[in-house]
Amino acid sequence: MDEIVLIGVDGGASKVLVHKVDILINPMRFVALKPFIEVGYNTSDSFNPKFNPIVLTRQLKEHNGGKVEQTKQELEQEAAILESFTRAIRTILGKNVAQEVLIGVGLPGLKTKDKRGISAMANGPRMPKFLNKLEKLLHKEGYKTLNPIHVIGSDADYCGLGEQWGDEGGMRGVGSAYYFGVGTGIADAMLLKGKNVPFDACKSWIGKTWEMMANEEESYEDLLSAKGIQTHYGKLTEQTREDLDLAEIFPWQIYEKALLGEEAALQVTEKTALALSELLFHRIQTLAVGAPETIFRDAARTLEQDHEYLGNVFERIVIGQRLGDIWEFKKFTPFLLDPVNEKLGRLIHSSALPAEIKSRYLTKTNRLRDDLILNSELRHAPALGAAVDAYLEWIEQ
Repeated sequence: MDEIVLIGVDGGASKVLVHKVDILINPMRFVALKPFIEVGYNTSDSFNPKFNPIVLTRQLKEHNGGKVEQTKQELEQEAAILESFTRAIRTILGKNVAQEVLIGVGLPGLKTKDKRGISAMANGPRMPKFLNKLEKLLHKEGYKTLNPIHVIGSDADYCGLGEQWGDEGGMRGVGSAYYFGVGTGIADAMLLKGKNVPFDACKSWIGKTWEMMANEEESYEDLLSAKGIQTHYGKLTEQTREDLDLAEIFPWQIYEKALLGEEAALQVTEKTALALSELLFHRIQTLAVGAPETIFRDAARTLEQDHEYLGNVFERIVIGQRLGDIWEFKKFTPFLLDPVNEKLGRLIHSSALPAEIKSRYLTKTNRLRDDLILNSELRHAPALGAAVDAYLEWIEQ
């Protein structure tokens, strides 16, 4: 890859992560190169810690109308994010870059029609001309060999691409897989018939985790996201999430408390394992036979039962990001891996799924296959996936 410099960028809610990516051949795969540079938006002079997003109804109205009227506050907050992106990329690239530069960018939020800007974001500013502005700033830095950045991608979709194409990706070597990543929110990705299939392209028959209700009062995101796990623990211990953040009590620390036998932590970990088991069974069922009975936050949203992948199975399930780290840690096995495997195996065995589907997930003794669920080895799958997308687009062009 001497003729190009390939960079992956993952823009989160509070910081941006950037790294170079190397391309290996025979077979083609991608490797994230150290150093990984992280820059917090709050390190920019333009950053406003008291920033309040525009009311979501107005955001959605302007998004649907195709015309976003940025406020002064949004412009200032965008400037902080752009400055952070530029600083991180500059740190990675250095000076005097003669090769072509390819950059892939992922950001949360609803994208503009040309996918080069953000037209609605729950926790941040709308940035409808984001890539235009970023390219101008990078050209000012002297990077004249920069290729146009073709789109802002979805971090969830980029998790899938990273897991499929990454040298240590959990989706390598199989034709179908489901990826479940837990950060502040939830990332869903699918590999079907050897191709990454965005959830947005399948919304008629499958829902994203954040949309789905686990029961009448709680969504799966409430139960399984890092934020949700914290919130549940906070209620049991009479602490706010702000209190927990200040005390640096996040999901990992809650599982450590469960190891020590703390009752509140044990309740949280038990509820998390149950919710994850039920969600994974729902994914398996939806792929195999459809799930029109799915309940959504939006009561008007419904699913079709028929779809082109009916009768298929997931050869692998990949757990990524924060929950993946917990899944991998041996001391936490009794609180996550063991109960999820046991409960999911029972759900499949006792279900009305066809016998040929069950046999793909269960052993002859009706236990869940030990190799079905694994943790992701890619700590920064979204940034790697962003670089993969940029490279594949470049090759196609």
